[in-house]
Amino acid sequence: MKRTTLEPVSSRRLGDQVYARLIEAIATNQLPEGTRIQEDKLVAQLGVSKTPIREALRRLQAEGFIVADAHRTPEVRRLQRADVIELYDLREYLERLAARRAAERHSDAVLAAVGDLQRRTEERFATHGIPIEESVEYNRQFHRLVLEAAGNTRLRNMYELMSVDVRRLAYRSIRGEGRQRVALEQHRGILDAIVAGNAATAEDLITQHIRRGRADVLAQFGENAESASEQRSMSRQ
Repeated sequence: MKRTTLEPVSSRRLGDQVYARLIEAIATNQLPEGTRIQEDKLVAQLGVSKTPIREALRRLQAEGFIVADAHRTPEVRRLQRADVIELYDLREYLERLAARRAAERHSDAVLAAVGDLQRRTEERFATHGIPIEESVEYNRQFHRLVLEAAGNTRLRNMYELMSVDVRRLAYRSIRGEGRQRVALEQHRGILDAIVAGNAATAEDLITQHIRRGRADVLAQFGENAESASEQRSMSRQ
């Protein structure tokens, strides 16, 4: 009888697993901006030693997701207004290309998947509404499938590099009053244009969609600045 030899789990692979857990928590706001990262707490929650945790934190810091203050306490980096502008500029160019190529290429299988996702979400929204978390996940899947429909691996890989921050900001943009319904309607228009093979319209509509999301997020930065200014003014009185 042949013995099965299992390869030991290396500390590096364990570090990769910790990294994957933490980056997902950051992307979904389970670890919101400004959250302080306590190693002892992560040890208890993840059931691993400090070594893979420190390895994952070093990687997250190198990638700009985590920063350390003067006391060397890591925390989730806060996105600034300049980050939003850079991110949405890049996202607009990439997704315009994706929508155009998706319409030109017309992958029946992928477009059927997008259509099914859109139909199910519209039905759910019409009867029950959608929690923020599910709305963000729907948005992620819709845009991922459009990128897949474009059939450009390098395009998808470039988008993946900024996908964590895209998801983080989606929690802000979707919270605006009526924003979920608007986003759903905009997605329907984009999908219909792609299915019809109208590349120019698909490109125009996804551009409008992304610019609306950018405006919603930037408006919140303005509101936060005004709120902080009011609080400082009140504290001086």
